Amino acid sequence: MRLVTIFILILGMSFPVAAQESLDLSKRRDEVIEILNQIPDFAPLRQELQSAGFKGENLELAITQSQLMYRDPVLSGYLADELIKGFLDPSSIRPRRGLIWPLVERGLGHLKTSEMRYFYRVEQSLISSLPTRQCGRVVRNRISQERFAEITSKTIARLETNTLREYYRIQKKAARFGAKREPVRLSNEQIVAIEREIITRVELNLQSRSDANRIRAAIADLPNARNVDACTAGKIFLDTVLQLDGKSLRNAMLYMSLP
Repeated sequence: MRLVTIFILILGMSFPVAAQESLDLSKRRDEVIEILNQIPDFAPLRQELQSAGFKGENLELAITQSQLMYRDPVLSGYLADELIKGFLDPSSIRPRRGLIWPLVERGLGHLKTSEMRYFYRVEQSLISSLPTRQCGRVVRNRISQERFAEITSKTIARLETNTLREYYRIQKKAARFGAKREPVRLSNEQIVAIEREIITRVELNLQSRSDANRIRAAIADLPNARNVDACTAGKIFLDTVLQLDGKSLRNAMLYMSLP
């Protein structure tokens, strides 16, 4: 991960090697945050986003959003803590998950139901835009969040500006909640109930499909499913969840955000 590499290099230049073992890095938190705040000044964000297809107002929105993890006080504070932790214990770094995405997932449950639904509607459009192989790998959890963001960037770049602005607003709000609060958790009884309801609704949606048996098999064993079947199953699952309403919809979206 480029940011982690940059940070470790900065640490290596900032602290004498002989003193590193005894140095309490937590006391350097403010210094680390200051370094993070400066990263957008030399990181080639504009060029990278333009290469992904962003232009005009969407480009400016994306640049602002990309800077948040470095300059928002809540997010940069969390990021500094995570990077210090990673420096002290490299095994704690989970590059497949990224640093910000887990915060979004942790914070989703603190959003209004309408905001959660909006967020997942945009995610649904991103999944639908992928080629079948990549879609299947996403559903089978074979693609990191970093890679998912990369392959969907062209779709995000083409979103209508007001849609992109709202998606980014919700994403930021969720991330900030995730940095400050524990995730909203479903009880075992709620998990069982929502799983039962989703399965029932999915089954109803499968009844008229000629590939129903293949999709059932894919749902039962996603890790070993063919990408084409996993992709179809994922789309049906998302469609089914977003057709729910009230408490069922909220609990289903909370269920989807579980780690």
